[in-house]
Amino acid sequence: MKMTDYDLMLFYFGYQTFIKTADDIIEQYGMNRQHHRFLFFISKLPGITVKELLQLMEISKQGSHETLKTLKAKGLIDEEPAEHDRRLKQLYPTSKGEALIQKLNKAQIDLFQQIFQSEGEDWHAVTEAFAAKRPGYDIIKQFKDKTN
Repeated sequence: MKMTDYDLMLFYFGYQTFIKTADDIIEQYGMNRQHHRFLFFISKLPGITVKELLQLMEISKQGSHETLKTLKAKGLIDEEPAEHDRRLKQLYPTSKGEALIQKLNKAQIDLFQQIFQSEGEDWHAVTEAFAAKRPGYDIIKQFKDKTN
């Protein structure tokens, strides 16, 4: 498949649609995308250490402090010392954290299922359907049949 500028634009707008689905929900809890990402990985990898989480997400320790502090303060995660090395902190979702991540995941999965049902499994059609949900899509439609 030859990729075009239009394909790159579709991917950008498609990604925005996918992310905004969860962003709109997590904002209702006074948090943002980074909180969602942290909670997602902590939920899927219970017992992950802070160091492992930072490595996985490719962020610095400074970039994590406030996010982890907020997730703990809201009762969404717990932090416990590792049994094998008490200096390491392991992160676990609480039942409240699990409930929130399930809500966020469901919204994104439902969006995917809705688009797959209407568009099939063709990558281009699916990406275009995601992109079409963004206001900027009307501006980029003119590039659809251009080849560069």
